[in-house]
Amino acid sequence: MKTKNTSIKKPIPLRIIFILNALMMILPFVFYYVFTTNNIQVGDLNPIWMVYTGIAYIISFVLLVFTILKRNSNAAKAIFLVNIMIAIPAGAYIGMLIAIVSLLLIFFNAKVKEYFGNNYN
Repeated sequence: MKTKNTSIKKPIPLRIIFILNALMMILPFVFYYVFTTNNIQVGDLNPIWMVYTGIAYIISFVLLVFTILKRNSNAAKAIFLVNIMIAIPAGAYIGMLIAIVSLLLIFFNAKVKEYFGNNYN
């Protein structure tokens, strides 16, 4: 029977990354609802792009949870870079900001680096 190693708890900055990315997968649907119910038009953006963005963020969030559980920081960094690319078609600047903050935390926070162990390069 395997036992879990609970000696290293998940640091607060990693929890912040998790919460921000969970929020990021909900926001596009909220914006879609508000924009379509109030007939708000932003440039030539088709509101369905917000739905596509939300679906892509859900997929990336599932992958992020998996990489955090496997303690693979390189995969998490790649997911954050992909999140920036996901945000571009819909002009999701909040999503871009969250991805950049997540990247900064994973690159520069000592507690997050310690959680991922030797795999933080």
